[in-house]
Amino acid sequence: MEHVDFIHLLRLSEQACESDAKGYRRSVWWFAVLGYAVVIVLALMAVGGLGAVAWAAATGRPGGWVIWLGLAALALLWVTLRALVTRFPSPEGYRVTPADAPELFKAIERLRSAVKGPLIDEVVLDASFNAAILQRPRLGWFGHTNHLVIGWPLMCALEPRRLLAVLAHEYGHLRGEHGKFSAWIYRTRSAWWRLQQRYETHQGPLPWLVRGFLAWYVPRFNARTFALARQDEYEADRVAARLCRPDVVAEAWMELEIKSRWYHEVYWPRQWHRALKEARPDPMPHADMVSALLQGPDQAYAERALRQALMRLPSYDDTHPVPRDRLAALGVPPQVPAWSKTPSIALLGRAAPRIAHHFDRQWWQDTRRDWEHHHRHLAACRERARDYRARAADLRAEEWVDWAECLEQLGRDDHAALYEQALEREPGHARALLRLTFARQAAAHPETLVLAERLQALHPQHGYAACRLALDHLDHLEQGGRDAGPSDPAVRRTWRERLAHFERLEASAWASVTATPPCEHLVAPDWTELERRYVVDDLIRRREVVAAWIGGKTVPELPGRVYLVLFIQMRRPDEARGHGLVQQLMESLPFPGRLLVTVVDLFVSEADVRGSAAQAFYRRRKR
Repeated sequence: MEHVDFIHLLRLSEQACESDAKGYRRSVWWFAVLGYAVVIVLALMAVGGLGAVAWAAATGRPGGWVIWLGLAALALLWVTLRALVTRFPSPEGYRVTPADAPELFKAIERLRSAVKGPLIDEVVLDASFNAAILQRPRLGWFGHTNHLVIGWPLMCALEPRRLLAVLAHEYGHLRGEHGKFSAWIYRTRSAWWRLQQRYETHQGPLPWLVRGFLAWYVPRFNARTFALARQDEYEADRVAARLCRPDVVAEAWMELEIKSRWYHEVYWPRQWHRALKEARPDPMPHADMVSALLQGPDQAYAERALRQALMRLPSYDDTHPVPRDRLAALGVPPQVPAWSKTPSIALLGRAAPRIAHHFDRQWWQDTRRDWEHHHRHLAACRERARDYRARAADLRAEEWVDWAECLEQLGRDDHAALYEQALEREPGHARALLRLTFARQAAAHPETLVLAERLQALHPQHGYAACRLALDHLDHLEQGGRDAGPSDPAVRRTWRERLAHFERLEASAWASVTATPPCEHLVAPDWTELERRYVVDDLIRRREVVAAWIGGKTVPELPGRVYLVLFIQMRRPDEARGHGLVQQLMESLPFPGRLLVTVVDLFVSEADVRGSAAQAFYRRRKR
């Protein structure tokens, strides 16, 4: 199915959901039944074939055709049974029992009673900044088990009432008949996806037949059910708001948005900067994050992170509403909330230190060799910085930029002067001008507007970033920054008009990038060795990523830019975690506005990636 056709069908489904919700749900139900009906018809055909074989054997008239028919019938029956009974792996993590954390289980039971939801069969803590309820089939179609997964970082960052608001949202997905229907559709989506992945590379006539049906059915099923999945997110928020109050739910989402960004952008880089001096971190990261995540980022970072979250546009790659729409539906204005006062790990009681030790021990087993490798990389950055310092008088602009980026890798904040030196050598150097503008805006420097003016004029591919930085600087002035005072309305209007222009350019260029499948029309990536190293270091810290490829795409709207397409392969592909990982990487990697991330074996096949111009650049080392 062509990507543009998929988007068209998805939009039609959204319109149908808005105009006639009941009729839309009926159409989704019938289309889901159609998929199972095809599988059942094939199963009956297989049983009929086996019956014909048995009849031929009983009447004493077997022939060569009987053997071939029997083999074909058995193969077809096996394929259909695998389609009807799809295995879902158990969630990984630390299994918590009521004896370990009685207060946590009491709180969960109160939520279950209020929602009138099903029992939770298992509570698992993992190392993600997330929470979810996963359903695994118990006996094919005959029941399922419910697994509540809570991230340890989430429990460190949120106080109990806000954590319970998040859990109430997850429980809201299972409320009443609508919740059961949506959960069934979600499990069906996952089952079809797993079946499609299973037969992606199988050879033979039957796998070819199955692949043909799945290639037609699965994209249409996903497009038809997208609106249902997104509406279900809003409904789950309403359930949480009814149980915990809208303001508590909104505060939980805003604190989660800000702290999760800080967790990936600041907390973990700080931990890995320690590799330069420490052979083994002490204290270990998961024990250390209890106090670090509760304290949270400074006010300036929090405001910037919230603004960036509110600017996020709805995407057809993710069924979750963007923060702006989610808060509007709750009727709560966006603002940086007061941070949680006590961590939710208090609900774990005496088990908390043991659980932190479990995650730290597992983390060190997984990353010990990568820690050593990162130590060597930081040492190389330090040596390169020393070399640049020794021959500073003869450096080219590109070398001044590399020196500054080495200092950034080392966690130093004295790199802005190096970008200035690069611009003295080459006044129009794009990367130096961009990075210096970022540095000046972060420091609320009065030179910010001058630099942003040059950046948008000389390099339209960075025009959107220049306008955003300029407006953020003006906002800082309005809110009483170091150079407080009202800004000139004409200046602000000029920058807003420029921003609108570049937003149209960016939207048009992004539409061109995403209009074709990720593997098509790839060119060589346009990135520096230090940027490649930065991405590798980021992927090293994400244990679920096992391999990565990268390619580039150009578009006529912004000819100065090469968009990067990052393909990542997960240890255990999962739709929900895949969406979360994509969002995190697009926000944390240093390629604002020019990075597209997709998951291999989830949104694109490994065979297509290997057959494209994408370059393999990372594979996790085996322990």
